Amino acid sequence: MNNHTNNHDLIIVGGGLAGLTAGVRAAELGLRPIVLEQGDGVDYPCNSRQSGGILHIGFHDPFRPAQELVDLMTRLTDGEARPELVGALANNGARLISWLQQKGARFMRFNQQEGYRWCMAPPRALRAGSDWKDRGPDQFLRSLAQQLVDLGGTLQLRTRVTGLHVENGACIGVKAESEGQDISWFASHCLLADGGFQSNQALFEEHIGPNFDAAFQRGARTGLGAGMKMAVAAGAALVGTNRFYGHVLCRDALHNDQVWPYPEVDAIATSGLVIDGTGLRIVDEGRTGVYLANALAGFPAGTSFHAIFDQAIWDGPGTSARIPANPLLERAGGTVLRAGTLEALAEMIGAPAAALRETVDGYNAAIESGSLDRLAVPRSQKITPHKIAQGPFMAIPILPGITYTMGGIAIDAQAQVLDTTGKPIPGLLAAGATTGGLEGGRDAVYIGGLIKAGAFALVAAERAASLQNKTPAPTPSAAIPAPAKQGLARFPILNATLRYGKPVAAALGLLIAVLTILIAWPSLGLLAIVAAAAFGAVATIAVLAFVELIQMITELLISN
Repeated sequence: MNNHTNNHDLIIVGGGLAGLTAGVRAAELGLRPIVLEQGDGVDYPCNSRQSGGILHIGFHDPFRPAQELVDLMTRLTDGEARPELVGALANNGARLISWLQQKGARFMRFNQQEGYRWCMAPPRALRAGSDWKDRGPDQFLRSLAQQLVDLGGTLQLRTRVTGLHVENGACIGVKAESEGQDISWFASHCLLADGGFQSNQALFEEHIGPNFDAAFQRGARTGLGAGMKMAVAAGAALVGTNRFYGHVLCRDALHNDQVWPYPEVDAIATSGLVIDGTGLRIVDEGRTGVYLANALAGFPAGTSFHAIFDQAIWDGPGTSARIPANPLLERAGGTVLRAGTLEALAEMIGAPAAALRETVDGYNAAIESGSLDRLAVPRSQKITPHKIAQGPFMAIPILPGITYTMGGIAIDAQAQVLDTTGKPIPGLLAAGATTGGLEGGRDAVYIGGLIKAGAFALVAAERAASLQNKTPAPTPSAAIPAPAKQGLARFPILNATLRYGKPVAAALGLLIAVLTILIAWPSLGLLAIVAAAAFGAVATIAVLAFVELIQMITELLISN
């Protein structure tokens, strides 16, 4: 049986952050959106739901001036990112966060690093393994889905889109399987937002490399690239499909669910060195963990990799990640090997002892002489290399983990899908990990999956509304007004404490000093001045310490 429906203005394929953001924004602008999602239940799986909930642009604050963000992304990608997409994200990232706040998203600061300023609250716990249920992204996606329905939109679960309806070069609808039926939906615009193709073996091996099984699936495992395939069938161009976002994981992830998706082993592997079963270095460890994961995925499945390091790296970079390998990996049952000598370590990992010794000695000598670029496998120094010199010497068996693919459908700054000549395909839009042109490139540069998905989803919904004469689309720099009260404005007592804490501390110290003199002068004389100074100083320091404690806590818990 084949049903047809024309009751919608915008068809959205995929119910992750991009799809739901576009649906709610479209409904706000007067459209009748429908979101078609293959999953089931209120917590259907998707990468954005299971993410850490961090919104950043290249690990920088999206509220930085737009030109700073443009320069940052251009530098990070070495000019490979498409300028129109760079500009669109720079101008819409902060606007997305303000809009999410209007929709009820709560943010906190995960730590003091700039890139973690906007973390959906509550955040995941500081422990190994999966921890997404009832965390910030999960709570907010459930709320956003309900808001879509409340605004008159439709969320159609258990629905797999199988193709596009294209007429005279324009996309006019989709074909789908839903509840055992073949159904066609028609609308003037369709938005593809179903994620990347990381879990599709055929597409992985066509675009990334021949060894699908070499990369461990560390995400929701729902990205099958259906949207990308449909877009190509409609004449769309693809861009940058050979890179993915992921991390280096302990190889125990193959049999221990407690060691993935966190902790990652990036900081350790990029500070020390990575060898294969021959005891030799095989990749450039000095770029980023994302680059290293991409490089390792190019080797045949089953290749044995180990990160080699020492106690200093374990105690330093090993503790630096948001969810650190030290001490969480071993607590979760992950393998960390230790030996007093490199020869003993080589025996534990099954590598030739002489080869491992030569590899480590050559690496250490290259650090000392500044000749890392002349090693057999040259090492970059984007990440500082550390000598492996002091026992115990350590090793972790590792493998590459893939979260989402960075490349995909070519789009313009208004999220319109481009054909192979660079012209928009009428009626077809795309947002999120199904698109390319912003991340990836030679160095597998990561810009930010959530911010990309949400920002271009806003842009796509507004473009669809504009083309249907519902409301004019805003200029890229236009900002949706932020909520009336944000950050500390919601907590007037805390706000006053931080604003006036220092002068109050000084005044209180002076008051206590004066009172001490008045009370103690008759009995102590000049000693009363000494006592007054001491009591006043103690009172001032105590109040200042309290104010600084409040400041530290609020900076962590209140992002703005």
